[in-house]
Amino acid sequence: MSEKSPWARSDLPARREEEIIQREHSAEMTMDEFVGWLNQNFVGSFSVKDALQQAAFMLCCDVIAQDIGKAKLRLYEETSPKTARIVKPSEHKIAEFLALEPNSRHIWQDYTEMMVYWACLTKNAYSVIKRNESGEPIALIPIQSGRVRELISPERELFYEITAGTMQEEALLGAMYVRLPERDVVHVRSRMLDGMSGFSTLAAGATSLQTGKNLEEYRSELFGEAGQLRGVFTKEGEGVLPDEAFNRLRSQFRELMLNFRNLVEPIVLESGIKFESISSKPAEMELTKQFEAQINQTCRLLRVPPHKVFNLDGSKYENLETQEKAYVGDTLVPIASSFEARYDRGLLSRKDRTRYFLRHDREEMTIKDTKAETERAVRSLERGGITWDEYRAIIGLNELPNGQGKFRIVPVNMTILDENGDPIHAGKPDETDDSENETDDTADTGEKVLKLVP
Repeated sequence: MSEKSPWARSDLPARREEEIIQREHSAEMTMDEFVGWLNQNFVGSFSVKDALQQAAFMLCCDVIAQDIGKAKLRLYEETSPKTARIVKPSEHKIAEFLALEPNSRHIWQDYTEMMVYWACLTKNAYSVIKRNESGEPIALIPIQSGRVRELISPERELFYEITAGTMQEEALLGAMYVRLPERDVVHVRSRMLDGMSGFSTLAAGATSLQTGKNLEEYRSELFGEAGQLRGVFTKEGEGVLPDEAFNRLRSQFRELMLNFRNLVEPIVLESGIKFESISSKPAEMELTKQFEAQINQTCRLLRVPPHKVFNLDGSKYENLETQEKAYVGDTLVPIASSFEARYDRGLLSRKDRTRYFLRHDREEMTIKDTKAETERAVRSLERGGITWDEYRAIIGLNELPNGQGKFRIVPVNMTILDENGDPIHAGKPDETDDSENETDDTADTGEKVLKLVP
């Protein structure tokens, strides 16, 4: 059919084409042809090109992709049921892979943004795992959704057929055409209705996106050539307009309107003729409210708060932090968790998954409040939660020389308790006889004292 995969060991064994049960969710095509593919596979689906031409939809996808892309993907080791530590690149090969780049052409932010973008558009994001001879991952190659189709073998095993549509994709894949088993493809999907692929946002929100497209087209016509003045001419008083004035008006009016639009020259009418506009005014049609409503509808479709796309109506400084936390918890974290679970399955062995996991840094996903972060760092320093060097790193300073900042401070009026709630003292108390615990009241000090007896 074409070139074999560079990792031929993972190719589907040779069989007659009719023996393969094919389930085609996408076909190899260009971006412009992607519109036709969506219409064939998802009835009533909206096109990628038209969706990205809507500013609100494009900005929502941009925001989600950039917020997850800027959060570094790290390998963690679980140390207890609720705690984990970051694994250093020198300690694990996957940690070393994450510290470098996903492939020879992209950095991690490029790769992540492309994957998240396709997840937002079609709820299906694909990435090829390229392995060495030992089966260890050495590259992750993002693939457009339109380049992939799923195949089911007679043994009910899932394979992915990928066709490179450009020289860029062929260079990364190493071949024009590859057929890979499920273990060599990261397939992130959500909003699944059939248990196989995600239900595209372009199909689910086709009605809302079509409304936005209609508004954009109307606005373009309103302020473009099609938005010229429309109306009727009326004559004051009784009588008929003289033929000479009528013919002159008719012959000159086209040129007068052209000069009026291009050169802003006034139109002078004669013989008591007046022009009355019959077109609808934008203010009367409440276009501003319609556009704001459409922006909010698009934001709801992608679960993005309106202030993230610069629609600040109703947003205040007091509630921005709450909206930001809700956005991270309800939108970014579920999307990132889907990617992380697929990365765990594709990059880690079964044995490693019982101990290690991949995760995007949650702190880097949200906008940081400098004042709140500083107050938190100060409290952690004063309570002994961090060292001086760790505190200086938070506020953007280097470590102190000669290990001067590798210590903690704690309030002197606090006591450390063990797991049973008993105080832990700095030194072990001396074992003394009960007779030595008598008070100084009975000690012989050479002074006369009063002693109470029963």
